[in-house]
Amino acid sequence: MNLANMKDVAAKANVSVSTVSHVINGTRFVSEEVKKRVKEAMDATGYIPNVVAHSLRTKRTKTIGLVIPIGNDENSNIFIMQIVLGIDSVLREQGYCTLLANTKDELSREKEEIKHLLTRQIDGMIIIPSSGNHGFVPELLKDKQYVFVDRIPEGLMNQDYVVSDSFGGSYDAVSGMIKRGHTKIGILCARIGGYRNSDERLRGFRKAFEDNNLEVHKEYVCECEANIKDAWEKAQRLVEHTDITAIFVVNNVMGMGVVKYLKEAGIRIPDDISLTIFDDYAWTDIYTPSITTIRQEAFEMGREGAKLLLAKLMFKEQEGNIWNPKKVLLPTQVMMRESWK
Repeated sequence: MNLANMKDVAAKANVSVSTVSHVINGTRFVSEEVKKRVKEAMDATGYIPNVVAHSLRTKRTKTIGLVIPIGNDENSNIFIMQIVLGIDSVLREQGYCTLLANTKDELSREKEEIKHLLTRQIDGMIIIPSSGNHGFVPELLKDKQYVFVDRIPEGLMNQDYVVSDSFGGSYDAVSGMIKRGHTKIGILCARIGGYRNSDERLRGFRKAFEDNNLEVHKEYVCECEANIKDAWEKAQRLVEHTDITAIFVVNNVMGMGVVKYLKEAGIRIPDDISLTIFDDYAWTDIYTPSITTIRQEAFEMGREGAKLLLAKLMFKEQEGNIWNPKKVLLPTQVMMRESWK
């Protein structure tokens, strides 16, 4: 059985061989109607593009490395996979495929995974960084285009990234609680200096107090590991050793630990304690009472990250131009529910 080639596809679609090539490689504008005919002709003839031959000719593999920090926590993984789906929706549309590498949120493993991806002749890379100094990245990826998504990397300046507005979301939510009369609000945050996103949420918290001429007592600020057990313990400390009337939690997993403690301690939401969680997961809406959250658009974040990387790849082909790093801040939304009194 003879394998179909581009000539067969061109004859079937009634177009030139060069048009078939442009459709496959995305190297020139082709109308949607012609694209459809070519793709139908490829299906009908059973033609499969030779990716290796194409990459040798163009020095592009149409492959993107995707570095993600999937750990053992199922809830955070849902958010990350929504980002991945957003990235894939854009890249697939443009004929790219992805190679996935998991760092388990460990910096040393992240370095190794990036090195491994570089051996695969990828065109570019999208990274959700783990905690720790990323000063090694520019040298390691000096010949590649890359973009950070969801988290701003530590130890780097003037990088391309797409993140949610952690400061603005926190500021809006805490300001709303203050307007409800809460002047003694505790916060469960990640290790200060550990993640820029968490630091931005703490900064938004502090700014809301400052703008309302209120003081943030140091005992109200509780650093916490991103797990249910530690959040349970830190929530207990806040409730038993301070006079807070509300709690602001900087991520979903910590939020679950806080809710678990309040329920087991017989502390009523919102009658005894009002609650806000940064991250809007399905359980927060189903829980009784439903929890006020700050929503991030994970899928859209992934899409914007992929579009930014593709823009960098196209820009690279234009010699003599200087790329100015893009910092994309996506808006968040306070989802008002029943956990505020």
